[in-house]
Amino acid sequence: MHWLTAYPFATVSSAAFYLLLLSLVFPRTRAFAVPLFTHPIPPTQEYLRGFDSLRGIAASGVAISHCWWATYPVFAYSQSAALFLAYGTKWVSIFAVLSGFLIYRSGLSAIKSVVSIRIYIIRRFFRVYPVYLLGVLLCLLLGQYQSNPNLNPVAYFFSDLFMFPTVSWPGGFANPPTWSLYVEVAFYAALPLALIVAGQRRIVALCSIILLAMILADDQSRVFTLWRYFLFGILASELSPRLPRRVAIVCAAVGTVLIVLDFGGPRLDWAAKLGIGVKHPDVQTLGLGLGMGLLLAGLPHLPRIGRLLSWPPLQMLGVISYSVYITHFFYIKANFPEIEFFTRLGTQEMTDVFRTHPQFAALYLPLVFFPGALFWGAVSFLLVERPGMMLGKVIASRGKRLQEFDVSSGLRGEIV
Repeated sequence: MHWLTAYPFATVSSAAFYLLLLSLVFPRTRAFAVPLFTHPIPPTQEYLRGFDSLRGIAASGVAISHCWWATYPVFAYSQSAALFLAYGTKWVSIFAVLSGFLIYRSGLSAIKSVVSIRIYIIRRFFRVYPVYLLGVLLCLLLGQYQSNPNLNPVAYFFSDLFMFPTVSWPGGFANPPTWSLYVEVAFYAALPLALIVAGQRRIVALCSIILLAMILADDQSRVFTLWRYFLFGILASELSPRLPRRVAIVCAAVGTVLIVLDFGGPRLDWAAKLGIGVKHPDVQTLGLGLGMGLLLAGLPHLPRIGRLLSWPPLQMLGVISYSVYITHFFYIKANFPEIEFFTRLGTQEMTDVFRTHPQFAALYLPLVFFPGALFWGAVSFLLVERPGMMLGKVIASRGKRLQEFDVSSGLRGEIV
């Protein structure tokens, strides 16, 4: 009973998530629930089964790792039983490889004309910004924009509102997970330009050269390091269609083994031990990028695995993954009002505060506490993310009609 009463908000939220999962079991409720948790915008390329679920698993890995880290040592027993909880950054890297693979495929269709690039930008904006804005407003409501020696609250707020950390604004950001979102937004902007300059025929050579250069110039900056995972994703996207099925099976198997080994921790960072790059304290390894790239390259050729990953609960997890990623720190704070400022998390001061809390058995975090974060991610998807994407779809469709008008009138602006 203590498990259920210790953090009542988490208990109620997790119960709501379990009810949501239960709705996927019965045909009548499943017919109502499944359409709600689908992307309202059809993909611009062939839909790849299982990829959304992998994004959901990665986002959930980040979120549950932060539940452990932000409140240490409350959930220390969970991390002792599952060492991967200490490697939240690895899930961010996995997410980046997935983005590189999928966004590259969208980028290929975006460079056909000026109008198609405009549509690409509109879709990306309304895919990312509405939920991001929700995070900014929640940070404002919770008083996260406080003065520090480098900035004032107004500057702090407007830097987040306009995503200035994307261009290395030096003052920081209020919602901790957004550090990687800023890198991803920069990738969204750079990709069409790279395709225009290099073209699809030269993109493999370009990405290979840049990846090699980044390894030779390796640095412990997590922002610099994250960029190379997008390149692994692009290379995997180009490799995948060229793989015979038997080779694809081998690639997926080898990739899976490399990923599993990589989650064994720094002692299994074989690339760093061989002197390839530097050893990263946040375990952003080359082995993880290579393993994930091989897995993604082979997965489209493995329909049975794709169907398995498309199991409705996993599919729903993938659909709400971005909302979970942006909102989970607010869920942690809702359960731990002792957290005044996110910037103080991980300090000795906050560790001492959480030492006064009872510690829970290993299963409490994954079964009772964490599912509530998924529920609020689902709420965010339904109330903010999905309407935002639908609005982007309407605006983009107007651009498409403009493109059709340009074609009929002979005014289409082709990119040479």
